This record gives sequence, C-alpha cells and structure tokens, in this order.
Amino acid sequence: MKDTLAHLEMLRVQIAECERMQQAAKSQIKRDVFARVLVRYRAIAVELEQAIAKMPPALDTIRKIKVPFPKE
Repeated sequence: MKDTLAHLEMLRVQIAECERMQQAAKSQIKRDVFARVLVRYRAIAVELEQAIAKMPPALDTIRKIKVPFPKE
C-alpha cells in the first residue's frame, strides 16, 4: 500500500509540474501536448485513487485497532 501511495504522490507532483510547463509554454503546439499529457496523468491518478479505496487495510493498520474484549 505504501508504494501505491508513494506512486500516487509522485503522479500528483508530475501533474503539477506539467500544469506549470503548460502555462509557461510559448507555442500552442507545446501547450496542446501538455494538455494531452495532463488528461492522461489525471485519468491514471483517478484510477489509482479508486484502486487504493478498494484495497483492504494494511495488516499493520489492523493490528493497531483495539477491540475491547467482553468481561466475564
């Protein structure tokens, strides 16, 4: 799970950088290329977020949950 979250964070950084480069581009061709790349990166990010939401909690997270035992 940690590697998936790290990849998602890296993807978000790439999206932000791509947006910056698109705005700074002086030619329409470059702006169009960055716009197409952004569409793909954002789609991948959405798919990754959906996959993360469907993943079961990590084992170390489960161990941290404290369930009180009934008193006898």
